[in-house]
Amino acid sequence: MQTLIIRFNEIKDRFEARYYINFDKINKVFWSNPVLTLKKISTLKGGYTPSYNHFLKEPIEKEIFKTTFPFIKSSNVKRGFLDLNNLFYISEYAQRNLLKKSIVQKGDVLIAMTGTVGAVALVPKDVKEGNISQNVVRIRIKEKFLKKIPKEYLIAILNSKFGQIQIQGLLTSTNQKYLNQIEIGKIKIPLLKNLRELANLYKKIYEIEHLSFNKITHAKQIFEKEIGTNYQNIPGGKVYVVYANELTDFLTPKFYYPKYLNTLRQLKRKFKTVKLGGIADIKKGDEVGSENYKKYIDKKDSDVPFIRTSDLVNYEIDNYPDYYVDEEIYKELNQDLRPNDILFTKDGKIGLTAMATSEDRCILASGIARIRPTKEVDPFYLFLVLSTKIGLYQALQRVVIASTIPHLRPERLAEIEIPLINPQKQKKISDLVKEAFQLKTKKKKLIKKAMNMVENVLK
Repeated sequence: MQTLIIRFNEIKDRFEARYYINFDKINKVFWSNPVLTLKKISTLKGGYTPSYNHFLKEPIEKEIFKTTFPFIKSSNVKRGFLDLNNLFYISEYAQRNLLKKSIVQKGDVLIAMTGTVGAVALVPKDVKEGNISQNVVRIRIKEKFLKKIPKEYLIAILNSKFGQIQIQGLLTSTNQKYLNQIEIGKIKIPLLKNLRELANLYKKIYEIEHLSFNKITHAKQIFEKEIGTNYQNIPGGKVYVVYANELTDFLTPKFYYPKYLNTLRQLKRKFKTVKLGGIADIKKGDEVGSENYKKYIDKKDSDVPFIRTSDLVNYEIDNYPDYYVDEEIYKELNQDLRPNDILFTKDGKIGLTAMATSEDRCILASGIARIRPTKEVDPFYLFLVLSTKIGLYQALQRVVIASTIPHLRPERLAEIEIPLINPQKQKKISDLVKEAFQLKTKKKKLIKKAMNMVENVLK
């Protein structure tokens, strides 16, 4: 419960208490800097979600459409970055005909209206053209303001406490938090003295992210070429027969899904494999209770990020997670997360991977397994294998549904088999992944620097 006093002459056209929380802080910024609204400097456009038949989760495995386009949902929009590992795809027909008014291009700024409400991301170089759902708004800076207000600066401001305080104050008063497109246009952008410095810092951040993501992509390509598995040619099917002598102690239909079984059989015919539990220590995270959650705008400097499955983005721990908790809880749990520990989601969205860096001081939620290699396999190579379909298929085989939420128990995760390919290829893959995470570590340091530059204005 918060108590605040608003003077009569400070009341605007909104009569919601949360609009005035931290009002004094943002007003000081408005008084001491030139200010422009988003509506003034940009055009805003919402998206639309087409019918299911226009979607394609894995375009490479189908030949229905000659061309496909990434479709960005609000869950893909994280603070600063798009989550490129969870994109859906739409047909060329939908892109060119049904959704032509909401096309997004590299360099556009996107804001989430639901989910992580108010998260703002840049469409990266990797996405030359795509589209957005009705819960995402495209912000495109007008030509005459592009030199004055770079898109990278806009993202730095909107994702800062200053921007998030404004956004939280503009949410609708319904059961589900929602950000209205008209309200988005009212957000004020102060033109700070360090505007150019901030924009240039974020340009560097995005360039580093592009390089690191592509190094991991390159490593995956080397691995896929080496194992030579053509996933398209491995039969799946909705109906299949399992004979009694093929049954094990795991009695779920998915465990015997032909595509998953035959992928592993092909792999084991070509390579020696080792079980994950034999080469790594696996430990799940902890729950801290929602009563201990703090939002970004409410956190203290000493508070520690609480990392849930949705906070693993593009193979790393999100710099702007949804929640933070008191440092005392972090000390009590003593999870001992170390650089190069591999993270693997075992609840909800199964099979997302990340790797911890020296910049990550956080608490892992129970939906995440921490995997620490103990011998035989390099952590960077192991991370890469778990990040491919070889790791994903084996994880999905072992999932059970508790009520409505999928779960993967740590002892089942330990059964995943890791192929030991040619040592030279292993080293090449490891080197690429290591370089990628060295870049990600550097990027995280720059993000902290940029965040401090904006937050110091509020202080």
